[in-house]
Amino acid sequence: MENKIHCHYSDDTHVEIHVDGVADTLHTAHDGKHQHVTPGDMLVAALGACTLTMIGAVAQQFHQKMDGVKLTAKAEWLPNAQGLKSIHLHVTLPPGTPDDMRKRCLAAAHVCPVHKSLNPNIEVVITDD
Repeated sequence: MENKIHCHYSDDTHVEIHVDGVADTLHTAHDGKHQHVTPGDMLVAALGACTLTMIGAVAQQFHQKMDGVKLTAKAEWLPNAQGLKSIHLHVTLPPGTPDDMRKRCLAAAHVCPVHKSLNPNIEVVITDD
């Protein structure tokens, strides 16, 4: 599957992104303003979204409803812009999710394409409740 993403940098440390007619803006500076998502935030969010997609796919196979699954992601960065050290994902499955389904969903989370594309030196920890 080919997917072209067009990016345009402006002098105010913003990158405008266009994907199939949809536009968004990333903020490339870490100035504490938090006006836009940073590229690093986008990477961590992509992992979270892919994880939820895999959980949803497994649940569908077993006719299990997963509406309302939540995920919180936290990234730990190495000093001096050396990259990611670890990503912690916390998944909250719907109340009453059977233990066998919980295990299947969490196992699927570890094989999402984004997770498999990350540098193996980046620790990915997935917890749930």
